[in-house]
Amino acid sequence: MKTKLFLLIWLQVSVALVQAQGYVVPNGVTYGGLNAGNGYEIDVISSEAYSRSTRFFLNPVGKTQPTVYTNTFSFSEFLDSGVRVFLVSSNDAISLQPILSQSWTELGYGTSYVFQSGVPFYLALYTGSFFAPPYPPNPPFDYLDPEFGWVELVNNQGVIQMLGGAIEYGGVGIVAGTQIVIQAVPEPNAWSLLGLSALLVGGWHWKNRGAA
Repeated sequence: MKTKLFLLIWLQVSVALVQAQGYVVPNGVTYGGLNAGNGYEIDVISSEAYSRSTRFFLNPVGKTQPTVYTNTFSFSEFLDSGVRVFLVSSNDAISLQPILSQSWTELGYGTSYVFQSGVPFYLALYTGSFFAPPYPPNPPFDYLDPEFGWVELVNNQGVIQMLGGAIEYGGVGIVAGTQIVIQAVPEPNAWSLLGLSALLVGGWHWKNRGAA
């Protein structure tokens, strides 16, 4: 009976720690192509837990010289929970801390940005199932059940195309340009329980080995 109890404690703690680990959501970021009147559409899973999605658009608005192709695009997003979008670089750690510290330029609704033809660029994505206070229209705002991600895009002679992307759920962030999920550090009490269960199992094993 004691053997089963020790093993049960160890398994429960182990499962709890595993469940706390984040993972990359399959097809978390997809390319919607040209959406008439809105621009080039990027679709984003906004909640793995509630099967919700959102999207944002880069709408071609003209040429900023010197160029022969459209290189200026205005930003807009779907009117739901939305997605906050930031200009980042490859291998940047996308998480809540740099967002709160305003480390990156955030794309704003109706604001235009220049993306030179043939030059890939990265955008960080921050979304979730619902808004958390403070609520829009007074950003910056946070999300409940948050997700973090990235998308790599390129302006191909006036056409925005997607080169890659990823969204993580259950962790605390993701590294831009990779599938590396930034994992949450288990609470100290969880580590204590795991250590205790390991000691209990180890003690039981030693006791039964001595009895043999």
